[in-house]
Amino acid sequence: MALKDIGAGKKIARCHEYLVDLLFAPGTGRRGIYELAARSSHIIAEDGMRSFAERSQRYMRRKLSQKKNPPKEPSGKELEDMRIQCASFEYRPKISIIVPVLNTREEWLKSAIDSVLHQVYDNWELCIADDGSDQPHIKETLNCYQQKDARIKVKYLNMNKGVSGASNEALAMASGEFIGFLDHDDQLLSNALYEVVLMLNRNARADFVYSDEILISKRGKPVYAYFRPDFSLDYMLSHCYIVHFVVIRASILKKIGGFRADFTVSQDYDLFLRVLSQTRNVLHIPKILYGWRQYESSTGHLLKERVMESSRRALQDFADREEIKGVVWGTKNFNFFRLKRDILDRPKISIIIPTKDRIDLLKRCIESIQNRSSYDNYEIIIVDNMSQEEETAAYLDGLGKSHENYRIIKFNEKFNYSKLNNYAAEFARGEHLLFLNNDVEVLNSDWLEAMLEQSQRGEIGCVGAKLLYPDRKIQHVGVVVGWGGRAEHIYKWSHSNNIGYMGHFVSIRNYSAVTAACMMLRKSIFDEVGGFDESFEIGFGDVDLCLRVRKLGYENLFTPYAELLHYESATRGRSLSFDPHPNDTKRFIERWHEYIKRGDPYYNPNLPLDSYDILPFVSWR
Repeated sequence: MALKDIGAGKKIARCHEYLVDLLFAPGTGRRGIYELAARSSHIIAEDGMRSFAERSQRYMRRKLSQKKNPPKEPSGKELEDMRIQCASFEYRPKISIIVPVLNTREEWLKSAIDSVLHQVYDNWELCIADDGSDQPHIKETLNCYQQKDARIKVKYLNMNKGVSGASNEALAMASGEFIGFLDHDDQLLSNALYEVVLMLNRNARADFVYSDEILISKRGKPVYAYFRPDFSLDYMLSHCYIVHFVVIRASILKKIGGFRADFTVSQDYDLFLRVLSQTRNVLHIPKILYGWRQYESSTGHLLKERVMESSRRALQDFADREEIKGVVWGTKNFNFFRLKRDILDRPKISIIIPTKDRIDLLKRCIESIQNRSSYDNYEIIIVDNMSQEEETAAYLDGLGKSHENYRIIKFNEKFNYSKLNNYAAEFARGEHLLFLNNDVEVLNSDWLEAMLEQSQRGEIGCVGAKLLYPDRKIQHVGVVVGWGGRAEHIYKWSHSNNIGYMGHFVSIRNYSAVTAACMMLRKSIFDEVGGFDESFEIGFGDVDLCLRVRKLGYENLFTPYAELLHYESATRGRSLSFDPHPNDTKRFIERWHEYIKRGDPYYNPNLPLDSYDILPFVSWR
C-alpha cells in the first residue's frame, strides 16, 4: 500500500509540475506572478501577516530602487573609455564566437548577431553554423550580415546534425585563441569581450572564463539575475551553475574534440566537465555580460527527463575520468545531482560535544546519534564544563560506564569555546574530528557518511552540515565572510522546503567557512593549523579556524546531505546591530579585514550583505 501511495504521489507531483509549466511558462510574467503569489501565501501560512508585511516592505524598497536605476548597458562614455583601453591592451587575443542556428526567429537572430557587432573589443570573429534551417529568412539574414562584416563566417549544413554537431562545425571554422559561446536567440552586452580580455590581461594563465547573466523575456526585458560565486568545483558537480557567458582556450577544446555527438542535450555541461578534466584555471567575472532568453518551448523545459539523464551521465563520466570512487544520483530537483563518494577504509570519527547541565538537550542529541546513525565507527567525547546538577553527574556517569566508545572528560575552567574544544581534541583517537553542539538533533541516518565522504578528500578541510531551526527554517547552509561587516550564516530563517537562490540549499558547494555547531575535519589538518585560536572565547572561533585552514590550501564546503535540527534561539540576533560577542567580533574583523575588504569569493559582490532575504537585483552591472 505504501509503495502504491509513493508512486501516486510522484505522479501527482509530476502532473502538478506539468500543469504549472503549461499555465505559467518559465521566464514569463505570468510565471513570476504565480511564484510570487505562492511564496506570499506560504510566508503568511508559516509566519503570519506581520512577517509577510515586513518582508514585503523590504522587497518593495528593493524594487523601487531598481525602478530609479533601471537595468542598462554601460553608458556611451563608459563604452568609449573601454574602446580606448582596448587599444592599449598588451595582450589582444582573437576570440571566436560560435553560434549554431536552427530556424531562429528573425528578430532574435538579428539581436544575437548585432550584440557581437556592437562589442567594444574588436578582435573577434563570429562563426555561425546553420543546422539545416528551412525558414527562408535564415539564409537571407545570414548572407546580409556576412556581406556587412568580414569577421562573420557562415557555414550551411546540408543535413541537421543537432546542436552538438552544428557547434562542432562552427568550432572547425574558428581561428581564435579563445572560443566564446552564444546561443542563436540570446545576446551579449557590448562590454562582454572587453571584460573577458581585461581579465585575460590580468591573469595570463586563465583557460576558462565565465560571467554572470540575466534572464530576459521574449520581449528582451530583464526578468531575473544569476549572480554566481567564484569557481566552486563541488558546486559544479552538484549543478551546472556555469552557463553563460563562457570563453575557453581553443587549444583545450580542440584537444578534447569539441562537443560529443551523443550528447544531444546537456552538451554544454558535458563539454565544461571535460574541459575541467584538463584545467582548473577557471576565473569568474562578477558582472552581467549575457542576456539569456528563456521561453516556453526551451529545450531544457520540454525534455527534463532526458536532460537529467544526460547530465547525470556527463557527471559520472567526469567521476570516472578523475578516478573518483562513487556514483552520481539525480535528485528530485531538476538539474541538481549528488556525486555520492565511497567511504574509504571506514576511519574512526571522534565526536566532540561540549556540555554544561541541560541534560534535556544533551540526552536528545546523544539519543539521536545512537538511534539514527548508520555509520558506527565513532567515539563520543563529552566535555563537561563544570556542570552543577546531580542529574547531570548521574547521566554522564551512566553513559561512560555503559558505552565503551563514550568518554567523559572534565574541563574545570571558565567557559572558552575554543580552549574547551582544543582540550577535548587531545583525547581524540579518531582520524576525523566532528565538533558538535549539545543542542542539535540528527535527522537523517547517513549524516556521518555524508560528512565523512567529503572530509576524507585530500583537498578538503572543514565540512559543514545543513542545520535547521525546530520550525524547519534554515539556520546554517554556509557562512559568508563580510556579511554585516563581519561574518554570518547566510539565508537564515528561509524555508528549507525551497531550493534556495540558485539551488544553494540543495547543493554541495564550497564556502569560505562553516559553523562548528556541526563541523568535521581531519585531525591531521586540525593539528597542522594549531586548532582553534583560544583568543576567540565564544564567537568566530570556528570561522577563524576555517579561514586559517583555507590559508593552508584546503577548501571548505557545505553538504546538504547531513541534516540536523539546531535548538538555538531562532529569534536572537535578527538585527544587524545585535552583537552578542563584541570583543570576539572586534578581534575577528581586525585579523581578517583584508579578506572582508576583498569580498568572499564564494558570494557574489552583487548580492546583499545586509539582508537574509536574497532577492537578486536585476542589474546589468
